[in-house]
Formats: sequence, C-alpha cells, structure tokens
Amino acid sequence: MLDERKALLLIGSPKKKNSTSESVGGYLLEELRKKGYICDRLHVLTALKDDIEELLSKVNDTDLLIISFPLYVDCLPSSLIRALELIGINRREKNITKKQSLIAISNNGFPESFHNYTALDICKNFASKSGFNWLGGFAMGSAGAISGRPIEQLGGMTRNKVAALNMTVEAIVNNNSIPSEAFELMSSNLMPTLLYTFAGNMGWKTQAKQYGSAKELYAKPYQ
Repeated sequence: MLDERKALLLIGSPKKKNSTSESVGGYLLEELRKKGYICDRLHVLTALKDDIEELLSKVNDTDLLIISFPLYVDCLPSSLIRALELIGINRREKNITKKQSLIAISNNGFPESFHNYTALDICKNFASKSGFNWLGGFAMGSAGAISGRPIEQLGGMTRNKVAALNMTVEAIVNNNSIPSEAFELMSSNLMPTLLYTFAGNMGWKTQAKQYGSAKELYAKPYQ
C-alpha cells in the first residue's frame, strides 16, 4: 500500500486543452492514480501567469514529477524552460532534501523520435542539477497522429505507447528501474513513415487552401 505518494504532471504545451503532451502524460498520471498515488497536474503557461508560488510549492512537495511537452526546434518550449529555471533557483534557495524522481516525455511532429534526444538530455541535466532522481526520458515521434486524443482510445496505433506507460507504472510502483523495452516501445513508429508523411502533406494543403494560399506552397522565391 502506498503511503500517500504524490505525482505531479507539468504540461509544457502552449495549448490549454487537447494537446498530445497532456494526452500522453495524463494517461501515465491516471494509471498512477489507480495505483494509489495522489495526482495533480498543472499547465506550465497558465501557472507562470497565474500562480508561480503554487507551481513551486507543488513541485517541491511531490514524489514524482512528470514533465510532458512538445519539441520546439530541438528544445523545450520557452515557457517550460522558464518554469524549470524558476524551479531550479527555488530548490537551491530552499535546499530541498525530499527524495524525488523525474520523468520526461517529449513528443514531436516528425516521423522519427530521435529528434527529441537533445531536449531529453536537457531534462536529464535539469534533474541532476536540481536534486531529482532521473528515471528516464521518453521520445515519441509522429505526435500529429494523436492530436490530443486519449491514447487508450486509438486502438492499434497507440498500443505500444500504452504498453510502454503501463510498464513504467508497474516499475515505479514497485520501486524498480523502468525497463529499456518501455523506452523502445515509446520510440516506435505510430504508423508507417510514408503514410504519416502523406497524411501530413494532405493536411498542410487543406489548411493552405482554407487561407487562400494553396499556390504559395510551391513558391520558389530564391530560384
């Protein structure tokens, strides 16, 4: 039986709702809740605007911190970077001694997951500098295929993601290391690259048409 262990999800997406970051991180949080964790979540952008002290207090009080965010040019969104800077400063000032762990989940819109590696290294470095036990970083590509929908409702497309997070929950609850298979399953393709690219191109063309810019997609101003 867990002794009131707490988990906090920091959602790094600028979207206030229907973000893939919240969908994936929220699934992990909900499964931990089922195992007895006291769970909470904060949207980083909102927290920075409304109540930074609440953000800092909840981070310092949690047992497990989950950071879930979209990739922005090989890095974290600027709002999340700012939040981590404030958290790091606050923890050094208060000399936090509570044993805490951190997991990061980075998603991107490219077919490949490896684009997330630099951002996850940044999170690992943050954990080391701020006194968190680093449990690992999950890299996920093709995030556009999820588009904020609940991953447990998307069938075969996200079965590997669900399996990866279920493995992670079992490892955390039993105080074990997260198995390498979980990270591999999270990094696996959601769908064939050609299919994902085709769907992405079609969506791009549809949006351009809506704004009367379809012909501009083929512009070659420097030719």
